[in-house]
Amino acid sequence: MMGALLLAYTLMVLVAAPVMAWRLAASGLLRMTPRTVIYRGGMTTSWLLALAGTAVLWWEQDTSPAQVGLVGLPPVAGVAWSAGTLVFLLLGMGLFGLLLKFLRRGESPDILHLIPRTRGERWLFAGLALTAGVTEEFIYRGIALTCLRRLPGLDGPWGPWLAAALVALAFGLGHGYQDAIGMLRAGVLGFVLAVPLLLSGSLLPGMAAHALLDLALLARSPASARRAAATPQPDLP
Repeated sequence: MMGALLLAYTLMVLVAAPVMAWRLAASGLLRMTPRTVIYRGGMTTSWLLALAGTAVLWWEQDTSPAQVGLVGLPPVAGVAWSAGTLVFLLLGMGLFGLLLKFLRRGESPDILHLIPRTRGERWLFAGLALTAGVTEEFIYRGIALTCLRRLPGLDGPWGPWLAAALVALAFGLGHGYQDAIGMLRAGVLGFVLAVPLLLSGSLLPGMAAHALLDLALLARSPASARRAAATPQPDLP
């Protein structure tokens, strides 16, 4: 069973959030906003959405923490799942990097704008990365995926994987501030992040791998980020 409040929350996450992301991309406001404001705003919004989701689950009283993947794994299994997921995420990032080179394109200007330059920005970005790893997995792969799996037609053997694909689609579209390749990349990585949950029953490996992937952006030097941001981005042929 699924309550109306949980369904409304899921629709907000899977439909309203991508629409808002697209409107933000179209406005061009992201590149005009200081990075520190973006980082703080992203952390605040993410935690508020996660808290709202927690309140919905508590209010409806028909979904246990285990049903949304909030269960632990044995230490060895947890590390193995987290490391394996991170490897596949990095592989996906590498393949999309090759695709960008093949198309002779760089990252979208909005992504380049988000890369931290100063020490203070890097600390804030680290907080944002950890926040995204925890809250986005809880919101998308935890609550939204669990909700979709209860819908008629998605409760069969292949239902969880189809639900994961639908959530990944919304997750990709939710990165509307990126270009088409960036959204496709986010969608593919979002599906990869659902695999450990569906196979192990735990959301924790996906949270760890997601956070570590985002933290890896800190390895990019501020100078290289500034050079990339100053490089004109060619259009697709």
